[in-house]
Amino acid sequence: AKFDRYFIKEYRETTNLKATLVMDTSSSMGYSSDGVSKFDYGATLAASLAYLMLRQQDAVGLITFSEKIEKMLPPKGAHDHLFSLLKVLEDTSPHGKTSAASVLQDLAASLKRRGLIILISDLLDKPEEVTKGLKQLRSRGSEVIVFHLLDREELQFPFTEPSLFQDMEDDLSLLADPQSIRQAYLKTLQALI
Repeated sequence: AKFDRYFIKEYRETTNLKATLVMDTSSSMGYSSDGVSKFDYGATLAASLAYLMLRQQDAVGLITFSEKIEKMLPPKGAHDHLFSLLKVLEDTSPHGKTSAASVLQDLAASLKRRGLIILISDLLDKPEEVTKGLKQLRSRGSEVIVFHLLDREELQFPFTEPSLFQDMEDDLSLLADPQSIRQAYLKTLQALI
């Protein structure tokens, strides 16, 4: 007013994000056709995302699960927190059965604050139950990002010779001719995706 001119003041608000990486550590994540398992790929993805978010001064946490939540590091924004996250990922190996649906529902019930939930999993679980868990997270105000990890062989089913297929989480095995079950398998997989 004392200069007889108008001035515009700009204010840019910066908000700190609280993100939680939710990593599937079930036995099916150990599947690998080319040397890099789904778990290794997911752990690399989780470590990269954690690094990027901490560089932006956002808080990052980590939850590993198979049938239940196994490790839980709460979100922190300190740069040395990255080493804690990396240590958990390095010390973890795929084991147990998948129960993503119940873990997501438990997580939704225990969350106190909104934030970003990043799920890294092969999602080999009941699709309706997983969707229900994801919807519960969304209804509590959290943003949800899902990284659905599948191996190339799981997507293309390139097998040609009669093979013994074994479930990595159960003691089930099936001797089958891949040519005769390929179409049904791919149709079921597309429905899952």
